[in-house]
Amino acid sequence: MTRYRITIDRDLCSGFGSCVELAPDAYELGPDGIANVLVRETDDPNAVEAAGTCPMGAITVEAIEVAA
Repeated sequence: MTRYRITIDRDLCSGFGSCVELAPDAYELGPDGIANVLVRETDDPNAVEAAGTCPMGAITVEAIEVAA
């Protein structure tokens, strides 16, 4: 099984919110309008897809192999 580690470069995030729309269980917009990660690791494909939609490229997803 593959899991993914998610990080957000808050300096790059402009708060478009596309990540929140696609994966509300993984991302939220904070009071400052900048995205936050709700889960550091996930196997949710929506979280990975949402990272790819970030127009600023602020979200990094790293694959982590987990033993079965």
